[in-house]
Amino acid sequence: MNPTPSHTQRRSTRVTRNERMTALAGAVLFVLILVELVVTANLHALISVHIFVGMLLFGPLVVKLCSTGYRFYRYYSKSPVFVQKGPPHILLRLLAPVLVFMTIVVLVSGCGLAIVGPNHAGWFLKVHAVSVCLWLPLIAVHILAHIRRASRFIASDWSKRDAKRVSGRAGRLRLNIMGLVTGAIAAVVMIPISAPWDHWHIHPGLPSPLVAGILAAACAILIAIPLFRKTNLR
Repeated sequence: MNPTPSHTQRRSTRVTRNERMTALAGAVLFVLILVELVVTANLHALISVHIFVGMLLFGPLVVKLCSTGYRFYRYYSKSPVFVQKGPPHILLRLLAPVLVFMTIVVLVSGCGLAIVGPNHAGWFLKVHAVSVCLWLPLIAVHILAHIRRASRFIASDWSKRDAKRVSGRAGRLRLNIMGLVTGAIAAVVMIPISAPWDHWHIHPGLPSPLVAGILAAACAILIAIPLFRKTNLR
């Protein structure tokens, strides 16, 4: 018979479950972001899909922000197990607020574009283009810093070996599905609202904000790799 987990062990499990929740939510966002980037590369033919996936991102993003926000709150409210776990790396703590802000700007400006339509896009279009250029290097560095660890968490969470599993897997899956469903509802609601964009003429080829953002992301990764190694982040 397995011994009953101690109070300390149960509290420590909260930290682990939060890590697994954040990893799963991040994986969902990672897949959707990749899809969005591929779609954006063919924007002139897939503008409606671009808007749909952009709206779909809102739900999973809320799940991810709530998960990381919970760790932030528990650490700074002096929860013993979260304090013992320690804060994220200093470089990631500096990056996080900027990344969150730019992510919100990208999505909100994109949502504004979908609502106002191509005839009134001026200010929203400029903000969206600039924010995408700034956001891509930030998200690239964030993914670089977390992808290995998150992959290990997800693999162990879905391992057939009970010793590697952490309680609450079904709940984590439900919350992420709820985020996707919520985002899907928002995306479906937006379809008739954003219909004028279906008739907007876009020149074939890669959009310039995407090209600039990808180049900036490549440079950011080249800078981040030795910096992360030097600070033992990776």
